[in-house]
Amino acid sequence: MSESFPYPLALQTALPDDYKHSAEFATQLDSLRAAGLWGLELNIRDPRVVPFAGVEKLLRDHGLEFSMFASGLTAKTLGVSLSSLDEDQRRQAVSVCSEMLAWVEREDAGVIVGFLKGVDHTDPQKARSQMRRSLDELAPVAERECTALVLEATNRYETPIANSLGEAYELVLPYPADWMRILPDTFHMNIEEQDLAASLRECADRFSLIHFSENNRFLPGYGGFAFAPVLRVLREMRYHGRVGIEGNTRHDLVTDTRDAVAYLKEVHREV
Repeated sequence: MSESFPYPLALQTALPDDYKHSAEFATQLDSLRAAGLWGLELNIRDPRVVPFAGVEKLLRDHGLEFSMFASGLTAKTLGVSLSSLDEDQRRQAVSVCSEMLAWVEREDAGVIVGFLKGVDHTDPQKARSQMRRSLDELAPVAERECTALVLEATNRYETPIANSLGEAYELVLPYPADWMRILPDTFHMNIEEQDLAASLRECADRFSLIHFSENNRFLPGYGGFAFAPVLRVLREMRYHGRVGIEGNTRHDLVTDTRDAVAYLKEVHREV
């Protein structure tokens, strides 16, 4: 974990297609490690052509750990949705997600399901029903592969599925807690939660990763979200998980990450 910050910090970013030979990416990894990161959450266009072991070794060669597989880029590239109203398309999405779960070869990592939930608002009730069917099919896969499926609560403007933490929690509750979890994200919580602290406490047993992102979707420190109360409630909960930072780039990835880590350390000192 970062010095003077109590949780391992990971950044969500995309793996370049030429990651094996990119000197620019290698330099970026060194700079991100120097900025205080523990690891990365990676979006990968098509993991079927990227070996997990090679990615993990590359990160470790630069002092970083693989934290999570972020499925959004894959979902957009392949055009798949776990809540698709078309049954054949939903099954295809389940197959793709199953491959993601198998791709991750570490029990302390997982697959983040955000955009992959689906964005079609045509028939929200049916979409939610389709999502439950997908989770029924994916739960045994996650358990077999020993890889957690991490359902992100994302706001109502992006999806009709699991907007609040409570809704995400309700969806994963029927399944084993080790392999079916949820992901709070401060950007989405700022829209959906009436009481952020209470919401986090109520689902504390189902998350071991929380995303810190500003109210304007930049990295922490470039907006107006109050992170101090969130850090305070995590401390009161005796939270022992990770923090992922995620957001749009204002300057460049390394500069914004360096600023965000420094900002979060300062906020923590004041809590």
